[in-house]
Amino acid sequence: MNRQRVLNYIAFPILGVSAVLGIYWIWGLLFLWWLVPAVLGGQTHFVFQVNRSKDPLLFWAVVILWALAGVMMIAASLFPQYAPWLV
Repeated sequence: MNRQRVLNYIAFPILGVSAVLGIYWIWGLLFLWWLVPAVLGGQTHFVFQVNRSKDPLLFWAVVILWALAGVMMIAASLFPQYAPWLV
């Protein structure tokens, strides 16, 4: 088993536990992590695959959505007093 597969198997239960316990910053980091290969490779997945060259508007909309979701989840964990929707 290669390193990437091992990390996937480690990350899966961590994400599950963090969702149950309400530790949203881990999900925020995951959203931001997804941005790197999307921007570098020019393709992402929404419902189906989205290519930057074929659908630039949708591609950047998805990338911006992921960035905002990631930053908001991290900010909500750091400053819970300003995130009443998490209570």
